[in-house]
Amino acid sequence: MGRRAGGQTGVAAGTASGHRAAKRADVVVVGGGVVGCSIAYRLAERGRRVLLLERGHLAGGASGRNGGMTGAGTSLHGGSAAGRAVAALTSANLDLLRALPEEVGTDVGLRLPGTLDVAMTPEQHAHVVASVAAQRAMGLDVRLLDRDETLARMPALSGAVLGAAFASGRGYLQPRSLVHAFAAAARRHGATIRTGLAVEGLLRAGDRVVGVRADGAAISAGEVVLATNGYTRSVLRELPAGALVPARGTVRLTAPLPPLLPHPFGTNFDKEYGRQLPGGRVLFGGCRRYDEDEGLGHDQTRVTPAVLDGLARCLGDLFPSLRGVRFERAWSGIMGFTADGLPLIGRCQALPGLTLAAGFNGSGFSWAAVTGRVVADLLADRAPGFDLAPFRPDRFAAVEAGWANPFTAGERGHADVAPASA
Repeated sequence: MGRRAGGQTGVAAGTASGHRAAKRADVVVVGGGVVGCSIAYRLAERGRRVLLLERGHLAGGASGRNGGMTGAGTSLHGGSAAGRAVAALTSANLDLLRALPEEVGTDVGLRLPGTLDVAMTPEQHAHVVASVAAQRAMGLDVRLLDRDETLARMPALSGAVLGAAFASGRGYLQPRSLVHAFAAAARRHGATIRTGLAVEGLLRAGDRVVGVRADGAAISAGEVVLATNGYTRSVLRELPAGALVPARGTVRLTAPLPPLLPHPFGTNFDKEYGRQLPGGRVLFGGCRRYDEDEGLGHDQTRVTPAVLDGLARCLGDLFPSLRGVRFERAWSGIMGFTADGLPLIGRCQALPGLTLAAGFNGSGFSWAAVTGRVVADLLADRAPGFDLAPFRPDRFAAVEAGWANPFTAGERGHADVAPASA
């Protein structure tokens, strides 16, 4: 794990008009979000000549348009083999994040006060109870709180709360800081990063991927990694329809408020989430059910009045003191959702030379650090030490990608996060 032999100097990211892309690299990484930059860092650290290509700017997509929550485990895959694999990888990811500031010399704003998964309806409460049992069985530090314990931790919650899952050691970070920390570390190890270059497709030699075509120019590579999340199918046409689709998510930000929310929180089967930022503003996201097609299949970053109204109403139902609060900003980002709610991580067996790291279902910050290590291991023909079978990129090739994503289940049937409280 050293600097690449030869010591080519890393080049600061620039626009396509200002720089010509290299014609050859050991590995081309497509995508300048948190996953792509993490992969570029770990590959360059191991001595690979890396070229990262991003059509916009670093952290310009979903990686810079989210709540920055991170943790370990999942409340939606239970104690299944997939759930255990998710728990193992995301737990390792959290360990890497804890060590990262010292490793790269940058504070990425990681704070781990513990998170609350709040139940406001009997159906949500039954899910939280089952989730806590499954996560505890996997060794995760999660416990069930009753109504009084929940209110003691978050007094601003509605009195209608039924309970919550409290996950110790989970929390949030500053998204753009993490992306740029990975990118800077990659450059220090010799990686070249080019922004403003759109990858239009893959170069092939028979069934093998041998590079990419970017802004009309051919760039050859020994390996290509797509960290393109919701935009993956625009580059990889062979990806089955419905396997990985763009999903628009919306966030609103309030005006500064006094300290109210000591813990990041989620609710309604992970469909809504929020936290209070250091300056006092409350960030609240979700309510895809009010968007066109629940936001699925949409790759345009725009906000709709129905979603904005839904977010305001849901926030007020959860925290009565925030009814009528003034919002300062709203934005949307395009995530990548998969048919089964699990990411695509690994080599593509049908297309040698191609590796995917995409489809993180809105939870990329719980995966990015470890995914960089995993991909670097795979491209070095080393065993990563994790069960990657549930995340095989080719798992939808032999069967129709029937939609069974737990993050979107019941969107239309759950019109309200919680019963209105007095």
